[in-house]
Amino acid sequence: MLEWNFYKVTELEKRIISLYASIGIETPEDLQESLIAKRLGIKLRYEDSPSLSFEKGKYRCIVIDNSLPADEQRKHFFHELGHLFQGHSGDQSTFPDLFKGLLEEQAEQFAKYALMPYSMVREFPIPEYERDFPYLIASQFRVPLTLAKERWDQIKRRISAGRWELACIERDRERYRKASPANWCDQAKEMFRLAIDRKLQKGQGAIIR
Repeated sequence: MLEWNFYKVTELEKRIISLYASIGIETPEDLQESLIAKRLGIKLRYEDSPSLSFEKGKYRCIVIDNSLPADEQRKHFFHELGHLFQGHSGDQSTFPDLFKGLLEEQAEQFAKYALMPYSMVREFPIPEYERDFPYLIASQFRVPLTLAKERWDQIKRRISAGRWELACIERDRERYRKASPANWCDQAKEMFRLAIDRKLQKGQGAIIR
């Protein structure tokens, strides 16, 4: 059974959730490129040229390579939307390679979150076999299976990390609880009292923190 409550939503995911809420995107069926572009005031064009996005003043545009398969065009749209959403303006061809790589990674991460929002994924019925979940994600969100598998692995890692973090917190709480004199057994309290008495009798004094 999947323990969804252990998943920690990132700040970027929170921003995407807020963005979708502001334009009425609530279900996988709402994740349509033309609909999102229209509601965000972005000009969307399909041309026989490499996919790109640009912004000039209030004018924003996304161009998608129409020679690509439909699911790749869809992936490219959300990737380019990520560039606009995160303010990656300017001619990237003039940027250092390391910086361009960082912007591309950020746009790819945005695309995964925006294409397959966790808030929607967790509403899907759990297949009989967990290994079938990526196929369900790919079908519902109309994305390549490889991308669905990446997102599913990411979600599972986040759930495992959340479970481990909570276990560590509980372990530390138990350790501090046992260390507190208020939680000692009567025998431990008596031994501690006797130890203090001996120190006082020897004139050493005792410091209790």
